[in-house]
Amino acid sequence: MHKKASAVIMLILILGGYGIIHSLNGGNQEVRYVLATAGRGTIITSVSGTGQVSASNQVDVSSKTSGNLVYLNATVGQIVNAGTLIAQVDATEAAFELESARLSYQELINADPDDIKDAKTDVENTHVDARTTLISTVSTFIDTLQTIDDILSSSGYLGYEREGRSRIEESYIDTARDSYNNADDSFDGFHDQYKALGNSSVYTDIEALVVSAHDTSLEVLQATKDAKDAVVYVRQRDDEENASAANEAYSSINEAAADVSSVISNLTSARNAINEANKTLQDLNNGPDTLDLRSEELSLHQAEQTYADYFIRAPFTGIIASVSAHKSDAVSNGTTIATLITEQKIAEISLNEVDAAKVKTAQKATLTFDAIEDLTITGEVLEVDLVGTVSQGVVSYNVKIGFDTDDDRVKPGMTVSANIITDMRQDVLMVPTSAIKTQGDITYVEIVDQNDSQSSNDQTTGVLLTAPPEAVQVTVGLSNDESTEILSGLEEGQQYIAQTITQGTTQTSTQAPSLFGTGSRTTGGNFPR
Repeated sequence: MHKKASAVIMLILILGGYGIIHSLNGGNQEVRYVLATAGRGTIITSVSGTGQVSASNQVDVSSKTSGNLVYLNATVGQIVNAGTLIAQVDATEAAFELESARLSYQELINADPDDIKDAKTDVENTHVDARTTLISTVSTFIDTLQTIDDILSSSGYLGYEREGRSRIEESYIDTARDSYNNADDSFDGFHDQYKALGNSSVYTDIEALVVSAHDTSLEVLQATKDAKDAVVYVRQRDDEENASAANEAYSSINEAAADVSSVISNLTSARNAINEANKTLQDLNNGPDTLDLRSEELSLHQAEQTYADYFIRAPFTGIIASVSAHKSDAVSNGTTIATLITEQKIAEISLNEVDAAKVKTAQKATLTFDAIEDLTITGEVLEVDLVGTVSQGVVSYNVKIGFDTDDDRVKPGMTVSANIITDMRQDVLMVPTSAIKTQGDITYVEIVDQNDSQSSNDQTTGVLLTAPPEAVQVTVGLSNDESTEILSGLEEGQQYIAQTITQGTTQTSTQAPSLFGTGSRTTGGNFPR
């Protein structure tokens, strides 16, 4: 509120001082005014700088592998498209490795019909072998159980009544008998399944019977073990007269135990063979495992990339600027073959830190060239350095500007001047910057009554006014050397003083005291700015 009040008071004093000064001016001096009407337009601000033309991109095209150059297609000035083959290193070995990787991949994803046929044959054979194993298993079970039964029977070595037999001996014999009964029951269940097996039985029936036979074999093996333990314990404490019977029982039970162990081994092998054959056939039918497939794909990709490295191609569309190699040269990884530059050119200019702060990417610019006077090209800011360069205490920033159009006359290295548009406002109320006056912190323009003129208005002679102009405080916006945006204080269509012309001899006038100090300047009409 204090600032606004001060501004009003200052304007009043300005106008009052103007009236006093005007009344005291000498009569030999005539003040005329060039009038203008406030209107709307476009204000543009810009910064400018100079620099050089360069290619937008430049790269050394080099080899990624070692070997002899067997092909070279690059000459200075040649225009090449992105992906064009420039040179080739001998890739014979890499081609063999790539073909091998492709074959391995195809074998993995495409099952060979012969492999599937062989796998089916293996499945059939393992089940036939399993049938044979089951036949010998049944025979061995019958013989083994019969051997144990003979030893435990009333007429057998452990079955007859003998005086003085200890409780421990009886315990061994009872354990052997219980194991035998369990094994015999297990065999009965297995044997019933076996007898139901026919020639037309499916593979799953055979597989189930192999599992059942293996379980029964463990029961039978336990029975032979317990019977053997009983025979051994009783034989150690038996009379000499029973030594022959004891040895015979021991020999027969030992042989039975060995036969059962062999059966268990055969059943395990049969079961493993069936499982492996089934898995092989299933894998062929289902296709490759996910991990195997990914591993093979990775190997193939690596082989393809290795092979591609032997072919040196243009990374972008451009012009061959130089060639550094010859056909049949021995090259290694990193050897430069040629230098490629883009056809598109850019302007690289240098700006001081004040101007650089106003520049942003995508701003529009106009470019002119010292060597080509009649050429102007539009462009766009592509890049502004984030870090400045200090030289003799002055900080500057490099700015890259891309060309909107190309001209063959423009060559890299030419001097270029750039005018970068930093801001633009359209359809704004504006007046010439010269019409803006300031006094202290106040910015104002002088307006007149539209009908207050004694002669025609032109840029040379101006007009005479019957009343002094009025100072109107304004708020300004965007400004350049020519025009200034008016945000408030002036309306479209109002007349203002664009220029003051003083004619005749200047006489010393007395100026009323001013709040702006004795240094205040006067213009035509002794009106303070």
